[in-house]
Amino acid sequence: MGSVTFKRLTPRESRIYDADGDHVGDVYRQDDILAPGSVYYVVHLHEDPRGPRRVHERHRVRETAQRLVDSHPLWS
Repeated sequence: MGSVTFKRLTPRESRIYDADGDHVGDVYRQDDILAPGSVYYVVHLHEDPRGPRRVHERHRVRETAQRLVDSHPLWS
């Protein structure tokens, strides 16, 4: 499949778009209450029965979103 793109809405929220330009999910930046000063990212696709994924490293958000879009059980 093609690559995902992102559009930042706020410093804490971005939208995920697939290769066709369709809005397929969101990314949320959250403060990690167990590690003060740290953050994690929640990648959540629409209609995904697997649920959201927590990503602790910012540079892994894109690859995680792409993997989830490519393997989405309802979009194949």
